[in-house]
Amino acid sequence: MKYVLCGNPNVGKTTFLNSLTGLNEHVGNWHGVTVDFKEKEFVLNGQTHIITDLPGLYSLTSFTYEESVARDYFYQGNENFINLIDSNNLVRNLYLTLQLLESGKRVKLCLNFANELKKNHIEIDQKLLSKCLKTSVCLINCQNKNEVNQIFDDNFKNDFDCPYYRDLPLQKVKLIVKNNLNGISGLKEDFILVKLLEQDEYFFEQLNLNNQQIKQIKDLNLKEKVISLRYDYIDKILSKCLKKDANKVYGYSKLDKVILNRFWALPIFLGIIFLIFFITFSSVGPILSDFITGLLEKFLISPLMFLLGKITNSSFILSFFEKGVFSVFITLASFLPQIVLLFFFLSLLEDTGYLSRLAFTFEDIFSKIGLSGRAIFTLLMGFGCNATAVLSSRTLEDKNSKIKTVMLSGFMSCSAKIPIYSVIIGTFFNNNILIIFFLYLLGVLVSLLLSIILEKSILKSKEESFIMEMPAYRIPNIKRIYKVIHSNIKEFLIRVSSVLFTFSIIIWFLQNWTTNFKFITDNNYENSILNCIGNFLLPIFKPLGFASSGVVCVLICGIIAKEIIVSTMAIINRVSINSSTNSLSQSILNPASAICFNPISAFSFLVFSLLYVPCITTLAVYKKEIGVKWTLFAIVLQLAVAYLITFIFNKMLILFSGLNFLSIFLSLLIFVLIIVAFNALIKLLKKPKICCFTCNNCSRKSCSI
Repeated sequence: MKYVLCGNPNVGKTTFLNSLTGLNEHVGNWHGVTVDFKEKEFVLNGQTHIITDLPGLYSLTSFTYEESVARDYFYQGNENFINLIDSNNLVRNLYLTLQLLESGKRVKLCLNFANELKKNHIEIDQKLLSKCLKTSVCLINCQNKNEVNQIFDDNFKNDFDCPYYRDLPLQKVKLIVKNNLNGISGLKEDFILVKLLEQDEYFFEQLNLNNQQIKQIKDLNLKEKVISLRYDYIDKILSKCLKKDANKVYGYSKLDKVILNRFWALPIFLGIIFLIFFITFSSVGPILSDFITGLLEKFLISPLMFLLGKITNSSFILSFFEKGVFSVFITLASFLPQIVLLFFFLSLLEDTGYLSRLAFTFEDIFSKIGLSGRAIFTLLMGFGCNATAVLSSRTLEDKNSKIKTVMLSGFMSCSAKIPIYSVIIGTFFNNNILIIFFLYLLGVLVSLLLSIILEKSILKSKEESFIMEMPAYRIPNIKRIYKVIHSNIKEFLIRVSSVLFTFSIIIWFLQNWTTNFKFITDNNYENSILNCIGNFLLPIFKPLGFASSGVVCVLICGIIAKEIIVSTMAIINRVSINSSTNSLSQSILNPASAICFNPISAFSFLVFSLLYVPCITTLAVYKKEIGVKWTLFAIVLQLAVAYLITFIFNKMLILFSGLNFLSIFLSLLIFVLIIVAFNALIKLLKKPKICCFTCNNCSRKSCSI
């Protein structure tokens, strides 16, 4: 037997599926979690059945990609449909239910969160509701496996008669499209006619209506009336079947007076993010990373290297395993604690209902630049790990908004860049905290500016109403949080480890072999293939102030992982990796070193390191989340933006070199005035002519003065 699970977002569909099949699917507080429909098998009473979980949708008139996936499957299917709804919010949820019943499909209505009804002072007359809708209705708690199993019987029916159809001119619509009605099967004819009155583009296309027919239907202007009739009917049946406190708004809490307060919302959010970052990247995370990597070094890497040293003294073999293979395990081990902690905190915020409120808080601001309010968490998670940030973008509903958010997250200054800042800023700028703050701020500003440009050009987000149902505050489910962390870490390791392992071997090969394919045994990397590539690309990077091929080599290696930039600088400058940071600082100050900077080129290097392509781990997640085409576009965009902004900063720093603060301020003011002047000139040229002389071929008949 086949079943289909459908309903509004955030009604517990994934929890229902987990209870039924034992899966560990992710549960979110907004739609977009189920990006495509999922078919799973389950065994009940000795028989194997199939259930399909559709993305959440509010209506069969789709506005988002996820809703269109659910709509298409629904119209084409002929299975038993389980309509799961939130029993605490019947008004919103029953709108979809009415459309399901109108279509003629076999439906069973399951009212979820039945365990919360008493607490929320809500009473539902289940039998009367079933009588009004003329379909099966049951009250369940999706976390209870036994209650979920009991709904699978033969009592799937649909005898619903739509009394509000009598108030619509269906015969008039039928006359307009009578020659096209054979285009769709499996749906009631009256339902199709009503969807035409709703001006549903899907049915315009499926029935192959011409422009004249579409115009005739749109001229009836009954879209709002159809919606109003459905809600009027919902109010009518709920007045009989539902008893609740009229003054209580479901999901709203006294805590929201503070959480959603326009003055306190942002400080509270920043405080929470600061606490998460502090635990993940400054206290617990680094301690766990050092502990795990220490264990690997002591009990795995060192013994294996010792064993290899006993077997062979070949520098080729020893170098391959030490730098090409074992380094991958160390890199992955250093990632894991932060990723586990970030997923843990993300799950906590989701389960409690805070993330939905966060998206609501930032929606107005972000919608003006083409992003969703939900994007705020993705971008801020980029300060920790770009790869993890991209994974959190799965909850974004609009496709274009998700693509923009994924690409822009790469401009966030991830924690892997902190060692770069430590070495460069410590050497040239005396650990000036304002430089670090500026770099973080620069990444944010570049992201917001690019979002505006992309929104006005190739990635315009859909203009849609922002529907956000505030879920009630709930105590996090530790078992579910563990399952989320386990499944995401497993997926992360499988997807990332192979890519990281592959490119680590490639970089090892390029760094340790000459162009004559001879293995380098004397640590003289000047003849390596990687250095030759650096020399070849050096003319491109010279305008940015980078004077040596070693810098180019470091940036190439940084694509693998930003963590290895500092270690690669040490290798190229022949500084022991295990020595103090001071030795590396002295080497990059020495003009005789392969890699050396001055304050201007050092700052340019910081800006380029901040903005150019993120690590291969993040690119692998890019490919998974937005596809190959947009991943390649993101790489080109990030390289171009990094190059342009670094070039501007480098030339400005050269221009301002030796000037005092007042001179720099006046110079910047001059640049601003030049930009304002050119902008005024462009606006002037766009204005209509001062006077029109009404030429023979001109339609103007009077002076424009």
